[in-house]
Amino acid sequence: MRSRPTGSARAGLREWLLQRVTAIYMGAFVMYLVVRFTLDPITSYIAWKDWFTLPGVRIAFAFFFASLLLHSWIGMRSVFMDYVKPMWVRFVVQLGTATVLLILALWSLQILFGS
Repeated sequence: MRSRPTGSARAGLREWLLQRVTAIYMGAFVMYLVVRFTLDPITSYIAWKDWFTLPGVRIAFAFFFASLLLHSWIGMRSVFMDYVKPMWVRFVVQLGTATVLLILALWSLQILFGS
């Protein structure tokens, strides 16, 4: 009897790859910030605000926050799937995690693109 591919192996590979890509971006971005602020520290709020209003900086931070939230969701979802066995408890925990991450996403958008 031939087995039919269900696509679950491909989904697992996609999650694994997303975790690695987001981790690489977050690590590289944090290293960039460390080097940037070590070589040219920002000494005043006005200078910080001027630097932060540059479109490239905001886009880089937006990718950072998106990577952080995606990385967190995939990691926590994997932990819940592996260790929380009752389906209703897993659903409640995942719903709570998704709600918190959604609130953090909205907050990061407010920080990045608010007035």
